[in-house]
Amino acid sequence: MSFPFFIARRLYGSKNRSERIASLGVNIATVGIAVGLAVMIVSVAVVLGFKGEIKNKVTGFGSNIQIVNSDAMQTSDTLPVIASPSFVERLAKCEGVSHVQRVTRKAGILKTETDFQGITFTGIGPDYDTTFLASHIVEGHLPSTADNQLAISQAISDALQLHCGDKVFAYFFDTDIRMRRYQISGIYQTNMMQFDNSTVFATLRSVNGLNSWDSLSCSTLEIAVTDFNRTEDIADQVARLKPDVPDRNGCYYAVYSVSELYGAIFDWLKLLDLNIWVILGLMTCVCCFTVISGLLILILERTATIGILKALGACNGLVRRVFLHYGVFIIGRGLLLGNAIGLLLCYVQWQWHLFPLDATSYYVDHVPVAFNWLAILGLNITTLVICTVTLIGPTLIVSHIRPVKALKFD
Repeated sequence: MSFPFFIARRLYGSKNRSERIASLGVNIATVGIAVGLAVMIVSVAVVLGFKGEIKNKVTGFGSNIQIVNSDAMQTSDTLPVIASPSFVERLAKCEGVSHVQRVTRKAGILKTETDFQGITFTGIGPDYDTTFLASHIVEGHLPSTADNQLAISQAISDALQLHCGDKVFAYFFDTDIRMRRYQISGIYQTNMMQFDNSTVFATLRSVNGLNSWDSLSCSTLEIAVTDFNRTEDIADQVARLKPDVPDRNGCYYAVYSVSELYGAIFDWLKLLDLNIWVILGLMTCVCCFTVISGLLILILERTATIGILKALGACNGLVRRVFLHYGVFIIGRGLLLGNAIGLLLCYVQWQWHLFPLDATSYYVDHVPVAFNWLAILGLNITTLVICTVTLIGPTLIVSHIRPVKALKFD
C-alpha cells in the first residue's frame, strides 16, 4: 500500500467533529456525483428504450428491407412482385437475412351503417412472421385461413364502433366497384397511429384475389435481418440479388431499407442522440464542479495537516497524490450511490410503468427503458476518469501552502 493512499484512506475515514465544514463539502460532492450519474443512467436507459420501441414497431409493420415493384411506384396501376420460390430461397440464404415474407396490399373503404373510413388491406400468408402483431393483439386473433376474416386496429374499432365477431362491408374501386363482407376476428393496438389509423390485416389469398393476382405475386417482399445496424449493408447485398431483367410483366424491382421508407421517423430518433449528449455533458460538468468544490473545501480544512506532512519532509507531489486519492474516494462513493439510484428508478419504471405518456404523440403509452450494461459501464468509467483528471488542477493549491504559515493557520 502506497503512503499517499494510506494517508488518504485515514483522512477519509476520520470522524473528527471539528471538521464539519469539510464533511459537509464531501457529502455535497458525493451527492452531486450520485445525482449526476443517476440522471445520466436514467437518460440513456430512456432514450435507448424509446428508440428500441419505435424501431421494433416500425420494423414490425414493414420489416427491415422491402423489395417492391419500381414501376408500380411511378403509376397508379397495381403491379406485383413475382416471388418465385427460387428468388425467395436466394434471398433467405443471403448473409444477415433472418426471414423473408410476402405481403399484398389493397386500398379500400370500410363502411358501417353510420360511418366509413379509408383503409389499406394488408394480406399476410403462412410465411408471415406474426410475432410482432400477436404481441399487440388486445382481443381475438389474427386472420387464419378464412378469407372473410379481418383484424383491425383499436383506433379503427373505436372510430367505426366495431368489435370482435361483428360483420362489416368493404368496398374496392378499380374499373368498377366491388364489395366484400368481412367478420372482425381480432383487434390490435401498437400506438403507431400512422399505421393503426389505416391498416387492417386479412389473408394473403383474399387480398391477392382482390388484385386478380396468382399465389406467387405480392405487393412487397419483406426481409428481416439479424442485426439492425447492418440493415443498409444487407440491403445492398439484396439489391445485387434482385433480377436485372424485367419480370413476366415487364417490370423492374427496387430495394428500400426501413430508414429510407420511414425517413421522418428515423430522423426524429437521431435528434434524441443530440439531446442525450447535451444531458451527459451537463451532468458531467455538475459532477466535476461538485467534486472540485468539495476537494477545495477539504484542502482548506486540512491546511494544518498539509503543513505537518511538509514539515516531516513530504514533497508537493506526495501531498497532491494524497488529496487526489481522497478525491477518488469521493467519486467512487458517489458512483456507487448514483448507480443504485439510477438502476432502481429504471427497474421500477421497467417493471410497473409508473410514468405514462400520450401514445398519440410518442407512439408508446409509458416511458420505456432499456438496460444496456455496456453503456452504463461506459458512463461510470468516463465519469470516473473525467472527474479524476479535473482534480489535478485543485491539488495545485497544495504547492502554495508553506509549512510555517500552515501551522500558524492552525
